[in-house]
Amino acid sequence: MYVLMPSQPGLWSLTIIQVGILLSANRFVRFISNPVSSFLVNRFGVKKPFIWFLFSSVTTLYVYAFSKNYILLIVSRLYWGVCWSILRLTGQLIASNSSSETNIGLYISMDHSIRQTGAIGGAIVGAFLFSYLGIKTTCLVFALLTFTTLVFWILIFKNTEISNIPIKQNSTNNLLSKLKDLDVLLLGFSGLGIGIVVAGLMSASIGHYLRIKFGTELDLKIVSLTVTGVAGLLLGFRGLADVTLAPLGGYCSDKFGRTKVLFLSVFIASVGLISLGVFNDLLMICLSFLLVFGGGVMLSVQLLPIVSLVGKQDSRSEVFSIYNTFNDLGSALGPLVGLSLIPATFLPTLYQLSSIFLIALVGVVFLRFRNRYS
Repeated sequence: MYVLMPSQPGLWSLTIIQVGILLSANRFVRFISNPVSSFLVNRFGVKKPFIWFLFSSVTTLYVYAFSKNYILLIVSRLYWGVCWSILRLTGQLIASNSSSETNIGLYISMDHSIRQTGAIGGAIVGAFLFSYLGIKTTCLVFALLTFTTLVFWILIFKNTEISNIPIKQNSTNNLLSKLKDLDVLLLGFSGLGIGIVVAGLMSASIGHYLRIKFGTELDLKIVSLTVTGVAGLLLGFRGLADVTLAPLGGYCSDKFGRTKVLFLSVFIASVGLISLGVFNDLLMICLSFLLVFGGGVMLSVQLLPIVSLVGKQDSRSEVFSIYNTFNDLGSALGPLVGLSLIPATFLPTLYQLSSIFLIALVGVVFLRFRNRYS
């Protein structure tokens, strides 16, 4: 949807402002669904919530394929946000509780990598399937893939102890107490910043930015592609970075120190953000987006091990829930800023200002945690 809706809003009879609201709705609902997911996991364990919400998420594909009703589209995006809260938290808990302090970076980044693998198919395959088969057949293909994934995980849960996460009854009180922890709040605001820039603003504004700057048909000198295809390829690289760079970043975090790799990651992302306001050549702009997504993914996976280590084993679901909520807030604000509030002509300047914001944020994290996770 991050490729199709901004570049093809007429398919659902939407304005670009409505698209910005839709792409933010599934993240705004997570203010509620993230704490609820912590409660559900503490109450029922990992298996039951995971299976149910993975199964029921297919209903959102049906709405995308057959409905142009804006209310139904909003409801569908909201429900997908609830599903994502459960699926993400269960993976984070499994990775954290299966690791130690010396390999938590690799484990938690592998969880991130596996969970985001579908982004490659969603961005690249989805964009090109739509171009040749249309929206209905594309959604059917992804529904079948979801059911295949569901069968796989049912077999995993049946034959292993992977779902053996301790069940608690007092998660609400523990969640409120963690909100008073300065470390947890700082990590939350860091997740907020990364969510605004990488997962929100950059991901949602690619198609809109390219369409306004270059039109609907883009000439890459070697080949001509539609704006949907180019945006899909760039977002597909973000998915590829999640699959390949995230585990590498996690491994480097374990080996060389969290804060050192954090600085390298923000440097790469900032070079890309600044370049977007400098170059007008399409190939250079595409390269700049690649740097932003590569550095952004590395940046994200440096924070996740710190979140896991700050949250002890008996409170990780609450700490992850808080971090995820801040991160989702940023991801929700990004599309609103990039698509609904800021004219496309000001996006390059906004990208450059975002680089300064990320550098300042990483500096604060370094000062707070340098003696513990350097």
